[in-house]
Amino acid sequence: MPPETMLLPSRRRVLRLSALALAGGALALWPRRPPPVTWQGQAMGGPASLTLHGVEEGAARALIGHVVRLISALEGLFSLHRPDSLLSRLNREGELGDPPAAFTDLLRQALALSAATAGAFDPTVQPLWQFYRDGAADFGAVRQAVGWQRVEVRRDRVRLPPGMALTLNGIAQGYITDRVTDLLLAQGVGHMLVDMGEPRGIGRRDDGQEWQLGVADPADATRIATHIPVSGRAVATSAPRGSLIDAAGRYGHILDPATGLPADRWRQVSVAASTATLADALSTAIAASDPARAQSLLAAGGGQAMVAGLKNLPGG
Repeated sequence: MPPETMLLPSRRRVLRLSALALAGGALALWPRRPPPVTWQGQAMGGPASLTLHGVEEGAARALIGHVVRLISALEGLFSLHRPDSLLSRLNREGELGDPPAAFTDLLRQALALSAATAGAFDPTVQPLWQFYRDGAADFGAVRQAVGWQRVEVRRDRVRLPPGMALTLNGIAQGYITDRVTDLLLAQGVGHMLVDMGEPRGIGRRDDGQEWQLGVADPADATRIATHIPVSGRAVATSAPRGSLIDAAGRYGHILDPATGLPADRWRQVSVAASTATLADALSTAIAASDPARAQSLLAAGGGQAMVAGLKNLPGG
């Protein structure tokens, strides 16, 4: 049976997640089922992986082909790394007519979570990200361009006010995980671990055990900080300095919309939720916020539990 390693550190996460082979010789739940089929690739510029249990290899490979095509289509909507993506076009032009349903669906979910978290999650922080990368703008003017309430999303049009730009990097990986999961569920797959940047488990492994994930310590990627069962739920982990914006390495990639400053209160935070979209946005919101707000943000967004939180020490 191939090793069930599920994720390498991504551009926006300092973590390592792996499906853990539990100690002890558990009796296989499906002794005559086909062996697991795994796939590793890329989604939204970072590592992605998929493990399917109980599916014949030929059928599994065909399903993986559908998954790869879906990933490519969604990247064409949401990726900031692709100048031809719909999001890149929106940021350049400020308006889109007749956007695809998936695009407005994710934007509506992002804005709903912005409202639920009182702006702790805000997809309009992209001008701040550009400010810290380039340093060639007036900080006060850039801050005025941030504000999720001014994004207009209609079925036939998306519009941004002048100077505004969006990033969906704090939610799109989770959304793609959910869309891939939905595709596979619709095809009758009942046991899988889907990770398109944020992992979600369905069913169980072929030995009858729950899917288990290990989250690495951000200070030492060789050490697992905590283990998390993920059968029937998703987990997202955010580390503010897991990726750095500027070449000098001064600014972490998670920004506090309230102050406009890089977040520095957490080393790492993990959130479990019913969907990867929700877990992704909530982990971003909490990582950008004061730890005292963590439980209220979790409750506002409907997350199940904050399964791990490593705070920065004062001056750390």
